[in-house]
Parts: sequence; structure tokens; C-alpha cells
Amino acid sequence: MRRTLVKLASKPFVKGEVIACGTKYDPIDEEEKEIVDVINSIPLLLVRFESYPKPPEEVIAAELGPELSEELRKRGYGLTPIEAFSPKTLDVTLVTKIVLDETRYVYCTFPSDSNVRKLARKYGCTVLEEDVGEALVEAPTKYHALRFAVGVLLELNGSAAVGFTQAAATERYAKVETLIRPPFAAFTKMGAEWAIHEGGERKIPKPSGDVEAPDRILYLDVIGSTRLIDKLGRSYLHGFMERVIETLQEEHASILHHRPGGDDVLARFPSKSHALRAAIKVLGLADKARVKVREGVGNSRSSAAEEALATEERLRYEASFVAFRFGPDVVALVEPPPPAYEAARLPMELGRMVAASLITGSLAIVHPVLALPALFVFPLAAFKRASKPHYGLIWSVIWLGVTAGVISAAAGLRPIILPPGLRELIDVTFGVILKTILSKGTLPGVGWP
Repeated sequence: MRRTLVKLASKPFVKGEVIACGTKYDPIDEEEKEIVDVINSIPLLLVRFESYPKPPEEVIAAELGPELSEELRKRGYGLTPIEAFSPKTLDVTLVTKIVLDETRYVYCTFPSDSNVRKLARKYGCTVLEEDVGEALVEAPTKYHALRFAVGVLLELNGSAAVGFTQAAATERYAKVETLIRPPFAAFTKMGAEWAIHEGGERKIPKPSGDVEAPDRILYLDVIGSTRLIDKLGRSYLHGFMERVIETLQEEHASILHHRPGGDDVLARFPSKSHALRAAIKVLGLADKARVKVREGVGNSRSSAAEEALATEERLRYEASFVAFRFGPDVVALVEPPPPAYEAARLPMELGRMVAASLITGSLAIVHPVLALPALFVFPLAAFKRASKPHYGLIWSVIWLGVTAGVISAAAGLRPIILPPGLRELIDVTFGVILKTILSKGTLPGVGWP
């Protein structure tokens, strides 16, 4: 309920589609739990912006590089979509790809006289199992897996399928084999499932440059660092950035740029998953330190920075976030706007008001004096619970009005609910008590000095 309210209340503040708030992903170990806890505790919004400017075939050709792309075109191979991208479970799919290792598996078949081990070494992969005419290969990243799968197609005249797990690679092979005549190379890219084969529906374009590196560069910059220094001092910023560097290095980052005492970092990671895990950990760190950071992940320093700066322009408030490419879209994990947190508090505050009203009303029916402390206690507690002082002031005024209204209503119902004799007895008793407290020296040790 809380996440749903945060999601709905955040929509007017974002120039994009708010897909989810938090994630339903169920972690299975401590490392996954650390990432999921950050996403759910803040909780981070998953926002989808415009589609990635390059069509899928251009992205695939760029990753394959000029040599492999040109060879595929010469032999008449093309791309055929097998299954389209579906955003229905985007948050779970995204977190799965973030928390899981970048390792991919390739199941392939080929003529029995082929040297698959030599081909695997060429593309930086490892043969796990080999039998006559088939093999299961481990690739360090999906980038390596794609190039190896196409290598099987071109150099061994065989078929290959890439998957997250060994079983997924084998299942994909079996699925595509019923739809596409071998040889083929099957894989997922930009959230959809594809096959490269002879006479494919879409031609493979000529890439504009060299092989396009995977997205593994992280750009990070502190938002409002001058204000932060003025408020808390340069040493606070320096300490925060030291913790940021340590967090990045936990995910095996190579620091490309960071000036001691500076407010920005550029880092390269072994894979995109490492970069995103590090970025999410930094968001958790920033949330605890009450610091705002902008982060972007791309395949170069400039693209990583562009993702971050472009996303900042799409937010109508100042927030920590990490922006990156996922599937066919540019997406971001974003800290919600402050009003969304207050909106999420509404059901809980209403529940508290109902409970407090019952208690206050009961006390006021016995005698209005018993309920007077509620006029101070409840508004003060509401102020302390608020995320910002001005929101606290608003909640305090609401609580004061509700409490005063309950006391007034209960006082009006008091003659109806309490029998006259009991009411008179209570009034007399309270009158004596008040008179005793207010009179000087009536009782030893009691009274005004």
C-alpha cells in the first residue's frame, strides 16, 4: 500500500512513466538482499523514459563489430525477432539482471570434426562440457557470449543459444530450433529474443565504427556540493566521497578519474551488473548521509555522463538517481519526491488519528481536563515523524484541529452519555483536585513557591 501511494504521488514530478516503486524480487543470499534492501527501503522508483535512439539491429551490429557484421551480411544472414520485449514484470527482470553475475552460458551444436575449444578460447570463453557434436560453454559476459554464438554460426556452421543459466541456454536452443531452420544463433538483446540465421527478417547494418563496448562506465557526481560544503564543511564531502570510492571498489571498480576532495567520480567495472550494483549501493549510502547524487551508466565516459544529465532534466525535483539503458528504453532508479513520502504516510496517520480520537474522546467524556495533554502530545509527535519541517508543521496543525474537535465533540456528548449523578461526582472530585493544586500551601509540599 505504501509503495503504491508513493508511486502514484510521484507521477506529477517525473517526465516519464513510473513503472514501479521498490521491487518484488525475492533475494536468495546476503549479496542480493543488500541490493534489494536499498531499492525497497528508500524506496526507489523505476522510471522509463524514451526509447533508446538506436534500433536493435544497429545495437547488435555495433557489439559484433565490423568484421563479424560484414561476414554475416556477405553470407545472407539476418535478424528475426522471436519474442518481443514485455514491460509487465520490468522491475523483477531488471533486478534479476542486476543481482545475477554477468556470466552467460551457450549451448551449441556443430559438425563432429569441429574444434569448439579453439573457438571458445578465441572469444574468451570456456568449454564446460563437450560431447560429439555439442558443447556447453561459459562466457564471462553476454557480450562475449554473443560473439562466440555468432562465431559458432560463421566458423563452425553450427547453431548456438545464449542463456542466463545452462538450462536456459538449452531451453532457448530447443525453442528456436522449432521455429528457425539451423544453423542459427539465438540470444536476448534490448529485452527481446532474437535469432540470426540465413534469410532473417531484418538486415544486419554496417556498424559506424569499431566494436561497441558494453555499458560498464559509471559517472557519479554530488548534486549541490557547494551547498553541502557551506552547510556541513568540506571534510564532510571528503569523507562521503571516500566511502563512495570504497563502495565502488567493492564491486571491482577501476577509478578512471577522481580528484581528492572533488565531488565526482568516473569508474570502469568488469560488467554492467557490477556498475549497477555499485550505483545502487551508493544510492543507499547517499540516502543515509542525506546527500544527493546523480549517476549514469554507459559504454563511454561521455555516454555515462549524458545519461545522468539528461535524466536530471526529466525530474521536476532534486533527487538521487542512476540512469542507464535497459532493454529498448532509457530507464532510471530514482529517489521519490518528498511529497510522495508524505502521501504514503496518509493511511498510517489516519489510523493513528482514529486510535488517538478514541482515546482522547474517552478521556474527554470522563472529564475534558484529562484530554488536554493530547493537544500537545499528538501534534508534537506528528511533527517529529514528518520528513521535512514544513510538512511537520502541516501535520501538527491537522492533528491539533482533529484533537480539539474530538475534545469539543466529546464534551458535548458528555451530558448524554454519563448519568447526572456520576457526572456530578466526577466534576466535584476534579474541582477539589484542581483547587488543591492551585491553592498555595493547602498541602505540605504542594503549591506555588
